[in-house]
Amino acid sequence: MAYETKVILTLLAEQAAKAKTTKETYNAIRRAANVEGLQLPPYEEYQKELQENE
Repeated sequence: MAYETKVILTLLAEQAAKAKTTKETYNAIRRAANVEGLQLPPYEEYQKELQENE
C-alpha cells in the first residue's frame, strides 16, 4: 500500500473516531476525496440515493 494511502486512511480513521455523527465523518471523507479529484455527492444526496437502492 502506498505511503500516501496509509496517511489518508490513518487521518480518516482518526476523524471517524472523533466524530459525533455519521454526517461529520462522511463530510471529512468527502473533503479528502475532493482534494484527490474525486467528487462525492453531499451527505443528504448520498443518503437519499442509498435509501432508494434498499
